[in-house]
This record gives sequence, C-alpha cells and structure tokens, in this order.
Amino acid sequence: MSCRTWSTLLLVTFIALTACGRAIESPQVDESQLETRVAATLSAMPEPTNIATLELPTATTVPATKILWTCYSCRGDRMWVLGDGEPYERTLPVSMGEYHGWNGESDRILFSKEFTSHGAGPGNVSVRDLSILNLTNSAVEVIHSDNVVEAQWAPDGHAIAYILATESTYELHWRTLDGMDRVLAENVTFTWSVAPSGKAIAYTRETGYELDIDPGLYLVRVDTEEEIKISDVDKHGTGSIADRPVWSPDSTEVILAHWGGPDEPRLVWAKSDGSASADLAIDPSHSEEWWYTISIPFLLWDLDGDHLIGAPAASKEMLGGPSPLVYYFFDRDSYTLTGGVLLAEISQLIGWAVPGESVWVRVFGGDFQEVPLPFE
Repeated sequence: MSCRTWSTLLLVTFIALTACGRAIESPQVDESQLETRVAATLSAMPEPTNIATLELPTATTVPATKILWTCYSCRGDRMWVLGDGEPYERTLPVSMGEYHGWNGESDRILFSKEFTSHGAGPGNVSVRDLSILNLTNSAVEVIHSDNVVEAQWAPDGHAIAYILATESTYELHWRTLDGMDRVLAENVTFTWSVAPSGKAIAYTRETGYELDIDPGLYLVRVDTEEEIKISDVDKHGTGSIADRPVWSPDSTEVILAHWGGPDEPRLVWAKSDGSASADLAIDPSHSEEWWYTISIPFLLWDLDGDHLIGAPAASKEMLGGPSPLVYYFFDRDSYTLTGGVLLAEISQLIGWAVPGESVWVRVFGGDFQEVPLPFE
C-alpha cells in the first residue's frame, strides 16, 4: 500500500524507515482483537454493474530464487543480493530515492530518483517520480517525472503496473517495456498486487481519500479491462505501506489482511472470479500461542496451494520485539487456518529462497537467514 496523505507523511516515513533498520517493532494488538471468530462467514457478493463473474487464465509462476533486495525507503546505491551464495551487497550505477522492485526475468529495477516530498490527487497522497534501471547496460528510462503513487512489476518482467495521481482520481496503469501505456481502472487506492499469471490486478477502493467509490476489493483483467468486485472489505486507509493482496499460485484466489486500525481485524478470502468470499479464522486450538491472531499483514502462499507462510502482528514483548513466522494449513471446508507451526522469530519476511521449500527472512540484528518449510 502506498504512503498515505501528505499530512501524515512523517508517520509513514517512520514506518518505512523502521522496516529498513535492524528490527521491526510489531504492532501491539488489543487483547480483545486477538479472540478470533471460530465460525467463518461465507457471503455471496453483490452483482457487479457490468459482469457477473470474471473468468481468468490461470498459471503458476515460480519466483526467481535470486533476489535483489533493499527496503522501500533505503536510499542510496547499495542493494543486498540473496540466493547467490552468502548474502552480499552490490553497488548500483545510480542512487535511488525509493525502491519499487527488481524483476529477474528482465534484470531491471523499478525505482524513484528522489524520496517523496509532496502529495497529489484528491486525497493529497504522497507521490514521486518513476524510472527503470536496466542492469545489463546501466541505462535509465524515465517513466514519469512526478505524480506516481506506487509501482510494481508484472511477473514476466515485460510490463509494469503503476498508480498515477491526477487532479480528480487515481488511475491504475499498465505499461509494457516498449512504451505502450493504458489505463485499466480509476478511483483505485493503494493496497494492490499483480496476479502470478500476469493477467489480472487486485486492488482496493477505500474510504478516506476523497473519492466517490463503492468500497471493497476489486479485480481487473489486463487484456480486456473488465472489472469485478470480489469482497466488501474497506481498509479505511489503515495498515502498512507494505500491505498487498496475496494471490494463490494459480491466480484463482486472493487473501487480503485488514488490520492496524480501529476496526476488528479481518483476513478476507475471495475467489478471483467473484463467485465467493469469506472471512477466515484461526483454529481455536492455537489460542494459547503467543502468535494467535488474525492480524497477519505479511503472507506468502505456498506453491502447493494449501499452505500459507505468515508473519502475524504479534510479539512476546510489550514494547515490540521479534515477530513470529508461522506455517499454516488452509482448510477451505471451514475457512480456517489450522495446523500452525512456529518456524522462527524474525524481523521481516522477505520472500522465497527455494520456492516451495524455504524463505528468506531478516532477523533481529539485521542478518539474513534462510528458513526451511516443514514437510509432511
């Protein structure tokens, strides 16, 4: 999710810089919020305006095992290389103000030259420039000199998606590397992600940004620009700048965490064709565990489609400390995350090391570790 309104930029900057340091202080959740609903609520979604369900091509994309990583707001020309022997730092040919992602297929980095310094659009959301660095030849292509809220790579590296602030709305764009740029949707907000298939984008419409919207979680097809509402969840601009909808490996399901604000936390699951939606629960047999909470802002969907790796917003220490890394089984019959296994205590979940086998994390003290997943 992007930085919020310019009036709250100092708070957002603090959150982003905390992620760049040696430790992430997990948010403290009120004890009353930790009592998870046992019964999941399966709800049929309202009929969208123009389309009943959305048929999507499916594909499983295995992430690259090599990662170029730095935090969102860690400025400079240094990045960590993970998955190429021992972790080491690499010097880039340019200095970055903000980092939006590296794609291994195209070996390009999406970045901003400057750190955000102002807001734009109806909600005065922080914006910045956007460029692409080609690591093969060090060439830099400027995409926009200003007004970009956030940007992400398509999985195949042949296109980018980005949100552009205009005077009246926030536009979701799709731009191929050859320069073809088109608007997929308007009045979007800033919790969003591209499907592993590269064929669709999930995004929120949230209250609090001076937009005339029907709040919820939406999905748009890249090829046809057909749009559908798949959940009624309204995040109200809360959560973390790193929040994103989490896709199943075959692009048929989406999970979105709603946490961090005054509302009761929710973990919302939806079919990507719009046919069903439900609030997930945590197995009550885990209620005595310190990591027992439905507030799980950081998730990876295992390649088997039946397990999730999560970093719940929980800590054993009153003033913050290591976050749990937990491996869950997703029971679709009861819409419950069960069989939880505590894998490690971490500072940050980064991504896959060996897809389906292990993940990269950062631990307290700043070191990187590869954590293996359990095997049945």
